[in-house]
Amino acid sequence: MKFQPPKGTRDFLPEEMIKREFVIQKIKQVFEKWGYEPLDTPAIESFELLAAKSGAGQAIKDEIYYFKDKADRELGLRFEFTVSTARILASDSSIPKPFKRYQIGKVWRYDNPGYGRFREFVQADIDIFGSSLPAADAEIIAVACDVFAALGFKDFVIRVSNRKILEAFSAAIGLDEKSRLEVFRSVDKLSKIGESGVIDELKNKNIAEEKIKKILDLIKISGSTKQTMEKISNIVKKIGMSAAGIEELGSLVKEIEIFGYEKNIVVDMSLVRGLEYYTGAVFEVAVAGGNLSLAGGGRYDKMIEMVGGNPTVATGIGFGLERIIEVMKENKMLDLPKVQTKVFVANVDEKVKSSALKIASQLRKENISCQTDLMNKNLTKQLEYANSVGIPYVVIVGQKEIRSKKFKLKDMQKKTEKEMQLKDIIAVLKS
Repeated sequence: MKFQPPKGTRDFLPEEMIKREFVIQKIKQVFEKWGYEPLDTPAIESFELLAAKSGAGQAIKDEIYYFKDKADRELGLRFEFTVSTARILASDSSIPKPFKRYQIGKVWRYDNPGYGRFREFVQADIDIFGSSLPAADAEIIAVACDVFAALGFKDFVIRVSNRKILEAFSAAIGLDEKSRLEVFRSVDKLSKIGESGVIDELKNKNIAEEKIKKILDLIKISGSTKQTMEKISNIVKKIGMSAAGIEELGSLVKEIEIFGYEKNIVVDMSLVRGLEYYTGAVFEVAVAGGNLSLAGGGRYDKMIEMVGGNPTVATGIGFGLERIIEVMKENKMLDLPKVQTKVFVANVDEKVKSSALKIASQLRKENISCQTDLMNKNLTKQLEYANSVGIPYVVIVGQKEIRSKKFKLKDMQKKTEKEMQLKDIIAVLKS
């Protein structure tokens, strides 16, 4: 009987893991460059905590990995990182603010697997706790821009909006709280079902036609920051809604301009992600011309209070590693070596094997990754192995080489070899 990984999970062989680690390290370097500190939390959390974050209560059991332990405690695998950090801050209000943390690791959701969607996946998050200023939201967006630039993306777009605008607008046209959440759930499907699909859904929810028209007038506003802000302001004047969200969005746009990323920003009023969760700015990252979200986040000022802590404002973003890697593969952005090993130190026969091991040790002291024969293969088989796994260089050690102190360095890709002293081999391998 052959076993397979559970549905929605995968094995990653070295060639794939090298690509994944490359992406993770690039993201981590950017996070740390901006002053975010690492944090780790348990994969298992109490179900009560997970349910509090989701807002779905008992219904969340169908969407997560839920179970009871031997003491009959209700638990679940984490489905994101923010709620765990909120738990920490709720239990320790003495942590200095702003608290800037990053977390990279596996999370689990009981989704139906699809393109870029798995039940076990890696997420990378940054959050700022304690600052209510638009500058904090702008920094989160700027870090996201830096991440995608560091990964080699030339053309990406960050859509931004603000929940307060949507709340004030829906209240001004006479929608009650229950209706507005239903409306914006339909609006959130705009890119998938199109304008006609949204209209049909709103009609089925008994939203009056004149209100549907006003909703569409708002959510169709999208474009460069200055032009779009003017359109939104005009709507505010027409229906007399609160301008608080507009002022926040305007301040956010100005802060982003200071960071120099205004060319990547699109103000898009159809962005209504997580309205039960976010309290202000919301943002989402995609490749230009595409609808696939690669990262998303926003301001969530009530989370820590929801899990029993003091009121603490917060903003952050999560990066979907699986989707980012898939897009990078499709665009040939991950052309990396198959293995991390730089050189194989081959021995001609058993008599020189100890000398080969000593040379390998010297190379490792120079931080050069290398392998040696562990299966008593002859020289031909050692060369075949190095070639099959993609090791780019081989150092050949024989009695003649030991006497002359010159060893053959074989370039496995160019199919060339040259006799060199060990110090010169080290220089080549380090170059």
